[in-house]
Amino acid sequence: MSFSPDLPLISDEARPDFTDAASCTEWLRSLPLINVAPSHGRLLGELEELNCFDMPAAERIKVLELMLDAVQFLQTEHAKKITNRAAPLSKGEREILLNIDALWNALRQGYVRALQAFIQADPDLPAKPGSMLFACQRALWCTQRKMAELYKCCRQPSSEDWKLLHALYAFAEERGFADEGIAHPVRGADWKTSCMELYAQAVLLDLANPNELTPRQLGLAARWLERFAIKARVVRSRPGGGEPRQGAAIWIDLASSRGAMRLEQPAGAKPECLRYLDTTEVGRSLRRRLAALKQGEAPVDIGLGDDVPAPAAEILLTVLHRLLCDERPVRAPGRRGKLAKAALAAGMGGIHFFISGRPFKQPGIAKPKELSQTEHAEIAMFGRTSTRRDDDYVSQQGFAMETWSIVDESPGGSRLRRDSGDARYVHAQLVALRPADAGFFTLAVAQWLAVDDGYVLDMGVRNIPGLPQAVAIRPTGLNAMSEKFVPGLALPAVAALQQPATLVLPAGWYKPKRAIEMFVDQLQTVLLTGVLERGSDFERVTFQPF
Repeated sequence: MSFSPDLPLISDEARPDFTDAASCTEWLRSLPLINVAPSHGRLLGELEELNCFDMPAAERIKVLELMLDAVQFLQTEHAKKITNRAAPLSKGEREILLNIDALWNALRQGYVRALQAFIQADPDLPAKPGSMLFACQRALWCTQRKMAELYKCCRQPSSEDWKLLHALYAFAEERGFADEGIAHPVRGADWKTSCMELYAQAVLLDLANPNELTPRQLGLAARWLERFAIKARVVRSRPGGGEPRQGAAIWIDLASSRGAMRLEQPAGAKPECLRYLDTTEVGRSLRRRLAALKQGEAPVDIGLGDDVPAPAAEILLTVLHRLLCDERPVRAPGRRGKLAKAALAAGMGGIHFFISGRPFKQPGIAKPKELSQTEHAEIAMFGRTSTRRDDDYVSQQGFAMETWSIVDESPGGSRLRRDSGDARYVHAQLVALRPADAGFFTLAVAQWLAVDDGYVLDMGVRNIPGLPQAVAIRPTGLNAMSEKFVPGLALPAVAALQQPATLVLPAGWYKPKRAIEMFVDQLQTVLLTGVLERGSDFERVTFQPF
């Protein structure tokens, strides 16, 4: 495979503020890192100017290495402004992400330009700083970091990112140094890393379904995979010596513009471009740690860090093992042959309003007024009554019903794409969904979020069985009479799934054996008995009469 990257043109008009290692050192001393945004912009501008400036490859490498600490610091600090944000990002947050992405791209282009110069000048340079191996390893690291930053914001790497990642690895493999370790770009000489390891790290993180991970889980997964990637192998033959195995192998097409895939028989890939990712040793490492956690060992003692509790570590390790190491069949396609429309509401108050069809009011002991036939028809058609008073209430409360397309669905959930609306969402958020061919809402939980280049939002949701009913809840106790009721939801028992009747409450409401008052048609006191699931803004709990 030929290595022909797309790079900015060398220009006689390029005027970087430094042109060698000595002048770069002086320039960096004048860069006020404490002023993150301005310094980030200056650094990006200089790197882009440098990439258009003609200079010896060895000197370019020295300059780039001098800039690494500043790049790493400014990227980390700048990224804090968009960490743990709802999707999609706001306009200002998007600008920050674009600048972070551009800086990783500019640094990568510098190393790729040096690599290209080394190839043209002397293809047999030894593996030392200033060599093809050094430049190739650094370019792979920049690409992997660039991809990881996109995942944090529910974005996907571009096809150009994948093409370059594959091309860099293919070049390292072709030259015979893919598995040769040299000093890590930021961790120093004590941490050796190879082109194969960095390549596998990028592929593994993509296979871990980063759009399904919470920001916290994604950070842990990226950190753990940095260590586990050394155990992964990129091979030419299917792992297992070609023996028939259940499920689908993990394969990579080095000529493609996508990551690794699971298929029984990879079609369309040229044999010379086909590779398999062998995660056998990764699986053993994950299973050893899972066994240790089950035996009561602390995460810090098995190399997982001191910042994650054992139950959370066990859940994430199990997910990673299933995605990276279990051979599994390809997911069956959804049932919908064409796009269908659906209304979607979020937030406990909004969901309560659209399900009940009326503004939330503090309940009285008297039976509430029955809905008229017209109001019932309006709820069936629009999801709510269409009186001016209700419209004013919706406007005041900020409730919104958005229009989404159901891209595909299964009995357990759906893949959705937003058509209209501007609400922002987080993982494990409660939503209410009403397909156009249904006259009622069901509850679902956001499982994954993805934002495309046009900032159109896709969402994967998991269904919560049962038809929800709007209820009012409040605490009990000495101050109960002064407490106000708040919106809640009730779900009936589903015998076929052996699911008991449950309540969906705002996050933080559950306490073991807590008694609360619930109003539907009349006031009753119930005892909370257990938690079935916790989301970002809700808790689904079991209960019994008190």
